[in-house]
Amino acid sequence: MGSFDAGDPGSRSLVFQLLERFCARRGLRLSAGDPYGHAGMVESPAGKRWYFKGTRFDLNGLGASEIANDKAYAARFLAEAGISVPDSHFVFSDKISDNTPIDDDLLTFTEEKRFPLFVKPNIGQEGQGVMRVDTLDTLGSALQCLAKNHEHLLVQPEIRGRELRVVVLDGEVLCAIERKRPVIFGNGTQNLAELLATHAKLPVSDSRIIRELAAQRLDLESVPENGQEVTLLPVTNLSCGGTARIVTPELAPEILATAQQAADILSLRYAGVDMIVPDGLSSENEAVVLEVNAAPGLSNLARQGTEEAALVEAIYDRVFAAIFCD
Repeated sequence: MGSFDAGDPGSRSLVFQLLERFCARRGLRLSAGDPYGHAGMVESPAGKRWYFKGTRFDLNGLGASEIANDKAYAARFLAEAGISVPDSHFVFSDKISDNTPIDDDLLTFTEEKRFPLFVKPNIGQEGQGVMRVDTLDTLGSALQCLAKNHEHLLVQPEIRGRELRVVVLDGEVLCAIERKRPVIFGNGTQNLAELLATHAKLPVSDSRIIRELAAQRLDLESVPENGQEVTLLPVTNLSCGGTARIVTPELAPEILATAQQAADILSLRYAGVDMIVPDGLSSENEAVVLEVNAAPGLSNLARQGTEEAALVEAIYDRVFAAIFCD
């Protein structure tokens, strides 16, 4: 192992720890690129090397991964292949400034799709920067805020329903989870600032919380009634405080097939397909693909409980075998 190996093994990323066990069983040499195992190299006894960074391994092709990471491009290719995707309006951030009014095309899109809408970076992961807006004023401020750090933005209508992530490897569904937005429950005595301070897993520093509370006519000084549910963020990502439930056996085959098709269309061997099954459908075979992640992280799922941790370890065993043992 490399020069960083004297660090505390428990401080290393979950992926690195699981990879370390896998390599020990398979006779592979693993070298850490930093003290936390955020990057590294695996070497076979014959001298073949594979590099990784985070959850990005030598499994998906670079071009396919780049397309998947770009929400607009991915949606275009998926739609051309017959997969349902959200309607979107593409925004160039360099057209936006503090004094720029919303352009006519976006106003028309807004009138057609109606509020609430989502504004999100075209390139980005883990729900970072995604904002839910319900007026033209909040739409304008969200665009201005995100345009400072992102080259391109998307505006999309809200689709209500069950939000899913389906993990696919070489055409096989390894798991499906249902994700829910981070919420907090009132106790009738503490205000929201106090309630947030007592929940370490909730994203108390996320500035979007104020916007989401305002949409519910609340603020940090509000005292929700006992048992009242308050939504904190507009996204279900586990990294943002969302929760997950394993639902693989419950889903209709058509939903799983849509996830498999989405990964195949984008030429991804390994993918996390984020989908939503809209409310009010007569059947669950019309899922909408929100985006496809070419390097899905599972560490936050593993922290949900023992069943989830076991599932994540089994998934990574399959992924590592596909990379290093094929």
